[in-house]
Amino acid sequence: MSCFIYQRAAGQQPSQWRCRKGFTLIELLVVIAIIGVLVGLLLPAVQKVREAANRIRCTNHLKQIGLAFHSYVDSLGTFPTGGMNGPTSCCSADTRDRWTWAYQIMPYAELDNIYKASTAVVNGTPVPILLLPDSASPKTLWS
Repeated sequence: MSCFIYQRAAGQQPSQWRCRKGFTLIELLVVIAIIGVLVGLLLPAVQKVREAANRIRCTNHLKQIGLAFHSYVDSLGTFPTGGMNGPTSCCSADTRDRWTWAYQIMPYAELDNIYKASTAVVNGTPVPILLLPDSASPKTLWS
């Protein structure tokens, strides 16, 4: 902080001057520049952490899909079928076993709530393990 002289009467000695304390414009600009440099150094580190978190999330989704496939094979003795293009080609509830592999492994990937839902809900519900962390639009089974 600097001492600004704002009043000096005639004949006063410097020790008698009245001072007002405050920051100069230069001091304020230096502080702002230092803060700017620190933020500039911090942003790349934050971005690296976000990228690492997204990479870990993708790896976790792939592991969940793999474990769901293994659980499906262990309980039914075969891999899920390739299925059809979606409920538009097989609209009855009894043909759900012919839907895509992504639908068939849902109970084994802890997605029973979507698996047991109606066809309209299954069509419109985003499947968490099929989502990319940076994707703008959620992915449903047939989108």
